[in-house]
Amino acid sequence: MYIFFALILLIPMLALKPRREGDAAILDPKSTTCIKGILCIYVMLHNLGLDLENGTLKEIVCEHSGGVGVGLFFFLSAFGIVRSYQTKGNKYLLKLLLVHIPKTWAVAVFINALTYLSFQRGAYEPVDTWLRILNFDIFNGYHRINRHGWYVATIILLYIIFAAVYFICSKLKTEKKHIIAAVITCAAPFTFFFITLIRDNGGMYTREILTFAIGILYATFYDKVNALASRFFTPTLIVCGLAFAIGFIHFEEMATWSAAFIIIIVSQRFTYYNKYTLFLGKICLGVYLFLHYSSIVLQQFLEHEYLWVLTNAGFIILVATMIYAVQYAVDFVINRAVLWLRGRKANA
Repeated sequence: MYIFFALILLIPMLALKPRREGDAAILDPKSTTCIKGILCIYVMLHNLGLDLENGTLKEIVCEHSGGVGVGLFFFLSAFGIVRSYQTKGNKYLLKLLLVHIPKTWAVAVFINALTYLSFQRGAYEPVDTWLRILNFDIFNGYHRINRHGWYVATIILLYIIFAAVYFICSKLKTEKKHIIAAVITCAAPFTFFFITLIRDNGGMYTREILTFAIGILYATFYDKVNALASRFFTPTLIVCGLAFAIGFIHFEEMATWSAAFIIIIVSQRFTYYNKYTLFLGKICLGVYLFLHYSSIVLQQFLEHEYLWVLTNAGFIILVATMIYAVQYAVDFVINRAVLWLRGRKANA
């Protein structure tokens, strides 16, 4: 039993490849997607382990692994949007608002509606029901139709703030406008952090939200941070590794923040590629959001740890793949329509 779960946790390490001259940029989109796939495994095991009273899964996968994993999703998302903006400019902001955000929101609404219709009919007042299904109940913490929907509500709000701030700052006539935009945007996750200190949101924002600011700042000072991390690779890795180990046992916030720096440091010497983790990274949103529904549907396997993990993992990945396939098909149709319209306009 221990060997079974130990192997599961070691599989993601196969994605690490020594960095060679001519490789893509540090933490390029393919690498970040692979990392999300790795994190997807840990977050899935963590959440399945929460439903077990005891046993191998509970013992091997510390409860902190889920919080750290989701925190790193925030980090990678923030890093990715800033890097995309740096290469594509304000056009990317439009795509973020009109394409990426609606796609993310639609997945959350679909799973919220499915969960509500399956298990929670009549549980809330009409207005509250619609707020919850549409995932607008941002400050309800884990007390929602889908306990994982808080991530989507939060990341969408952060994306909107990011787009608004960077668009406004792009009009400034100063060379420091990107730094100004980054600093202002970083105020948003800190606001969430302090809101959590006032409201009881299950500690989610204190654990994970500040890594969004780390991702914004890393992308803003990308070259300088990489130069320092490469120059002081060993000492910084040791310090961050110790901080992660201590935080993982006693202080989850520190574990999450230090894990973000570990990714930056390790990426100086290694790249990430594995076709399985790359695939998981593409469907990771569906996996995360469907965890709650799957754990309810498959309660009959809860007493058998092997069956509980395998049936849930298979069911979740199957549904997440179907959701991704629908998204891919919609993207294909929209892109074809856009190309057709451009062609007609050019021939007019």
